[in-house]
Amino acid sequence: MPSTFRPVKVACLACRASKIRCDGQNPCANCTIHQQECQYQPSRRGGARRGPVAAEERAMKKAQRLRNATRISDNPFTNDAYTPAPPHTLQTTAATPVSLLSPSPIETGSRPSDTLQGRDSSGFPSSHKGPRTGQEFRETVGHPTRSLRAYRCDQDLINAYYIFIHPYLPLLPPPAVSQYADKPETLSIRLTQANASHLPYWPTTSLGLALAAMLALIPPPGDVHAADDEAAALRRSYADLLARSALDASEESLEPSSNLDLTQGPCSPLHPDVPRQIEPVLALALLSLYECCQRGNAFKMRIRANQALTMAMDLSLHAEKSAATCSDAIRRCWWLTMFLVYHSSILTASAPIITSDDFRITTPYTVIRGCREPWPYLVQAQNLLHRSCAITRQLSNETIHDQGCLPCSFHNEIKHLDSSLLDIATETDRYRCIANCQGTEADAERVLWAISRMLIHTARLLLHRVRAFPDRPLDSLASNNISTSGTSTPLSASRRAEIDTIFPFDEQESMRICIRSALLISRVFRHLPTPNPMYSDTPANGETVLGFGLSSRGSKQSVASPRSLPYMAWCGMQSFYVLSMVLWRVRAALSAGNLSSVYELLDRPSERTVIQDAERLEEELYMGIEALRASMKADGVYEGVGRMVRELEGVYNATVIRDEIAS
Repeated sequence: MPSTFRPVKVACLACRASKIRCDGQNPCANCTIHQQECQYQPSRRGGARRGPVAAEERAMKKAQRLRNATRISDNPFTNDAYTPAPPHTLQTTAATPVSLLSPSPIETGSRPSDTLQGRDSSGFPSSHKGPRTGQEFRETVGHPTRSLRAYRCDQDLINAYYIFIHPYLPLLPPPAVSQYADKPETLSIRLTQANASHLPYWPTTSLGLALAAMLALIPPPGDVHAADDEAAALRRSYADLLARSALDASEESLEPSSNLDLTQGPCSPLHPDVPRQIEPVLALALLSLYECCQRGNAFKMRIRANQALTMAMDLSLHAEKSAATCSDAIRRCWWLTMFLVYHSSILTASAPIITSDDFRITTPYTVIRGCREPWPYLVQAQNLLHRSCAITRQLSNETIHDQGCLPCSFHNEIKHLDSSLLDIATETDRYRCIANCQGTEADAERVLWAISRMLIHTARLLLHRVRAFPDRPLDSLASNNISTSGTSTPLSASRRAEIDTIFPFDEQESMRICIRSALLISRVFRHLPTPNPMYSDTPANGETVLGFGLSSRGSKQSVASPRSLPYMAWCGMQSFYVLSMVLWRVRAALSAGNLSSVYELLDRPSERTVIQDAERLEEELYMGIEALRASMKADGVYEGVGRMVRELEGVYNATVIRDEIAS
């Protein structure tokens, strides 16, 4: 190696940017040859992590540099995001974009080079400086503008959290200030690749970035093109950028755990009752939801949930012994992290890394309003659903035991599990929240009770479905990378004979149980509260004021606002499959004029009323299917659910529509 290219401690900026060796001279040999300006600046890479406070200060400086770069960029073709614009509308074309590699880093876990990702040394997005060429402008003009939801400040971001996320998963304590109507900024952008300089505000914490990523997936109000592929690609690109940055920021915020009281330390800039040290845990929990709802990737969901759990245990969030000294924020953070760990384990057919009855867990349950609390039932329901999935896998998988034989103990185990499910179902039916209270906390309590019922009856449906439908077991949602405990092939005759011998219920009993549970799940989905962007504490006619609710089926507006945060869509799919298969049987029997095959499914039928009873069952099944279909289609703005909706539509067209045409 020539002496002029010996390794040096400091390379010039031009050599660093080109990733070539520098001789350390001023000017260096490379800059002399290429006639470039040779400048030196100490590198900001490396160094010890200094905790969340320092990470936040660095993030704020980087966000300020992004804003400054946008202001001074000499670009006649791109409007400055900070110039006057119509209210809540920012018009931008795309400067040379910061592209996310495909597949997204948040899905693959890869870490592309800073140059390719357009990031500085700390992992935050960097803006493009300098004017664009005429060719770049011509390429941009050829693309239609699409809309993106964004927010200008922490206050508007956290207010949007309480509208779109908190009612369905209350990660944070109640609002610290009065809520108000949603205040999104609608950005009009031409190219779909994400560029952080187009955003009016860049959150400075991992929690803020994760919230912004989830909210970026929701189309702005009034977006008639929300269902277009270009609009979905734009939302995906910016949400991925924010989610990747949230993951990086949560890792930067890591610091050694201590015995200090978290409630005595600094608080989050987003909420005064949230300790800053638990923000990375909350961010990872939100990223777990991101993987579930947006990507339909249950395995990545489990990874993020387990990361959040590990970080929570490092902070000893599980070991709070007194309800008096344990803050509400810590209790919510711990138990919602546990909830996501269990949920992801159920979806991936794996065991949770820690069970809810572990002796080390002493943190009290979350208390929402002080009345009958849903959390004990929610935890118990998840445990029973996990057991039900395990039994269903064993019944369906003919190679899981030695020589494929089922143990005789299954008879008592199934009978005991079904009895436990009935007991807790009775409790949740009796004590579910019926108080006429309003607000995001009241909605959160109602939804948690509803989710408890949904989990219980999904567990019962799964337990009985192999017995009820041995010839047509439910397909797993493999296309969504979400595993159920089902199988896509019929059971062999020998396995069906084993199940007949061991199962404590006959086929008709199990089918009736499946129908009742599936119909209850459809009712739960139908009655979930919808997001209320035009927030109001005042009830209208004794009911919660709803903002964007569901519109007519199949309209563009139904795509513009989600019905919920759809991490429970898997339960809806299980119910939909059961209702579709039973509806197919009932219609086939009615068409053939022979109702003997469905006679046992009818409610106290007689020879004179059997056709009426069958038609009543047919209508009830159809209404349940339509309720599930409408709810899931509204949540299809999340692409992971969108793939499930396309699968659902395929089943709907093959069963409901085909049967209607045939009849």
